[in-house]
Amino acid sequence: MQKHEAKLVGVPETMLIPIWARAQETRRDDSIIKDFKALEIVEKIDYDFSIFGEADKFYRTQVGVAARTKILDALTKEYVEKTPNGTIINIGSGLDTRPIRVDIKNVHWYDIDLPEGIKIRRKFIEETDQHKFIEKSVFDYEWMDLIDQKENVLIIAEGIFMYFDIEQLKNLFNKLADHFTNSYIIFEAMDPIMVGKAKHHESVKKLKTKSEFHSGFKSGKEVEAFDDRLKFVKEWYHFDVGGKRWKSMRLFWCIPRFKRMMKIVKVRVN
Repeated sequence: MQKHEAKLVGVPETMLIPIWARAQETRRDDSIIKDFKALEIVEKIDYDFSIFGEADKFYRTQVGVAARTKILDALTKEYVEKTPNGTIINIGSGLDTRPIRVDIKNVHWYDIDLPEGIKIRRKFIEETDQHKFIEKSVFDYEWMDLIDQKENVLIIAEGIFMYFDIEQLKNLFNKLADHFTNSYIIFEAMDPIMVGKAKHHESVKKLKTKSEFHSGFKSGKEVEAFDDRLKFVKEWYHFDVGGKRWKSMRLFWCIPRFKRMMKIVKVRVN
C-alpha cells in the first residue's frame, strides 16, 4: 500500500497528534469515541507515530483528545439538529473527520487550514459542494468573505488557539464579531499555567518541529473582555469525560483549577 509522506513544519505538524490519538482510541474495547476514518488515514500516512510511545504512556493525550472529540461532536450534533440548513466553520481543520463521524445533514461545512495542511487533507477527505476547503491562515481574514452565510453560524476551533498569543486571538474574535451575528464559537482552551510549557507535554514535545503554547484562559468568560459583542455561554471540562481512563490523574480532581485545566468553551457572538 502506498503511503503519503507528511511534510509538516511547526504548528501544522500538530495535526498528526489528534488523528493518531483517535485511531488508537478506536482500537480499544472501552473506547470513548469511534473514528474508523482516523484508522484508515493513519495507516496511509508515512510518519513515525511510534515517537509518541506505547498506549499506556500516551494515555493522557489519547484520553484528552477522545474527551474533547466527544464533547465537540455532541455540540456539533446539537447545532445540526437545531439548524439543519446552517453553516459550520472549522478553524485549523487539520485531519479532523467530524463531518464524516457526524451526520451534518444539509449543513454547509468549511474547513480552514494552511495550504500545507489542506494539501494533506485532500489526499484522504473528499471536498464537495457541501463540504469545502479553504487554504488560508485563519489570520488572513479574507476567508470570512468566502462564507456565504453570516448569521446563525457555528465556528469550531479544536486544538489550535493555544498556539496563538492573546493579542492574536483578540484580533481574531473581533473580526469574527464583525462578520458573523447570532452565531456561536466553540473552542478548546487550556489554563494559563500551561503557557510556555509545551516541552512538558507528552506528545507535543516529541514532534520533529517544536511548537509552543502561547495562550490560556482560567475561564472562558475572559473572552468577553475582547469585545462587547462576545458573551460567554458555558464550558465543558475534558476531565469530566473518561472516568477511570485518566488513571492516577483523577487524584487531582479535587483541585478546581486542575479539573478545569483543559476545556471546551462556548461563546455567543451577538
